[in-house]
Parts: sequence; C-alpha cells; structure tokens
Amino acid sequence: MAEEKGSPSISIIVPTYNEAKNVQKLLRQVHACMKGYPYEILVMDDNSPDKTAMKAKELEKKIPVRPIIRKKDRGLAKSVVDGFKHARGNFLIVMDADLSHPPKVLPKLIEKQKKSKADIVVASRLVPGGGTENWPRSRKLTSYIAGVLARPLTQIKDPMSGFFLFNKNVIRNVALSPIGYKILLEILVKGNYKKAVEVPFIFRDRTAGQSKLSIKTNMEYLMHLSSLYMHKVKRLCPELRRCHPES
Repeated sequence: MAEEKGSPSISIIVPTYNEAKNVQKLLRQVHACMKGYPYEILVMDDNSPDKTAMKAKELEKKIPVRPIIRKKDRGLAKSVVDGFKHARGNFLIVMDADLSHPPKVLPKLIEKQKKSKADIVVASRLVPGGGTENWPRSRKLTSYIAGVLARPLTQIKDPMSGFFLFNKNVIRNVALSPIGYKILLEILVKGNYKKAVEVPFIFRDRTAGQSKLSIKTNMEYLMHLSSLYMHKVKRLCPELRRCHPES
C-alpha cells in the first residue's frame, strides 16, 4: 500500500449512534491491532445523546482518532459516505462500533490486499472459515434471503457485510446514494474496480448497547436493492439510460 505524503495510508471509518459503552474498548483494540500500519480512525457519530463522540475524544492523545459529529442527514450508510469524504488515507476500511467486527481481522484484510492486489477486500461470513455466532434461526433466514436477492448483482458471497477494505479510487467520481445499512453492496454495484476478494471472519453479536436492526431496516434494504437493480439495468441498456438519466 503506497502512502500519500503527509497522510495515513489507511482510514478506518466507524459509524456510531449511542455506542458510548463500546467505543473506547473498540478504539483500544483497533490501536493494538494496527501497530506497524499508518492509520487513522474516523468516528462518524450521529449526534448520539449518550455522548459517544466525547468518549472517543478522550483517547485523542493516545490513539489517532478523529470524532466527527453529524447533526444533519443522519443514518448509518450516510455516515459512512460522509466518512469517505473526510478520510485522508488512500485505503478505507469500514467497520461497526459494537465489536461484532473483531479488530484482529484488520491485519488480515490489509495483508490480503497486499498479496492479492485486490481493489476491494470483504470480511466474509459466507466463505470457508467464516460464520455467525449465536444467531437465531429467524435472523439467519432473513440474512439468507437478503443475500439471495442480491446475488445477481455481484459475485461476492457476502455483499451484506459491513466490514470491508477498499482502494479510495474505487469510488472516485462515483455518486453514492445509499439507503439504510448496506453500503458495501452499492460500492460493489457502482464502484470502479477490477478485483474483489473475501477473507473469513466470525460475526459476533454486540455485548453492550442496543441493536439498530428493525422492520424499517428491512424495508430500506428492499428500496435500496430496487434502486441498484435499476442502476445495473441502465448500465446494460444505453437506450434506457438516455430516457431515464441518473440524478
């Protein structure tokens, strides 16, 4: 990974909302796992009432973290896209704040990119060695159906993952307009890249704080999915694209 002069080569983007119980533990674990790599952490906080950003700011002198409070146009995927704009690194990593994405996987993503020269590296639950821990059948079924619905859009086995690394050039001049949570799927559909690979990881549910998943989340996913299918159809059909240009 080449480092831009005066900038960390890796920006880790962590969207947060009411994660005060988790954020310092996460930051310390990330810092321990990223020794030897030039990096920064962007905590993109949606103005959490529990003062998540302030908890992150307490570690500024020990860890290269930048808490950014967002008061408008909030939402997980929108926070991530905003983080892309603030990131100084030329490689970006997205991960959750609730410790369901183990920081020890970070070096595996980085080393996989170095060896494979891939533009995108996905931490995957659906390749050999990956999986989920203590998920009820209902959640497994919902996740399976979501993956099946997205399958025609990408060859990546786990496009629902919220834990991934990519070269910043993948989204250069790309208009991202995510709905809900699944920003990776949008990048896979709209991004400029030649190679995407996966590395296994075990997803573990949060141990503190409250899950953000809801019926609304599922509805937003279906809306997002329909917009991505339309985007792909327009790419494949120039005449349709001329009649219905993208905004």
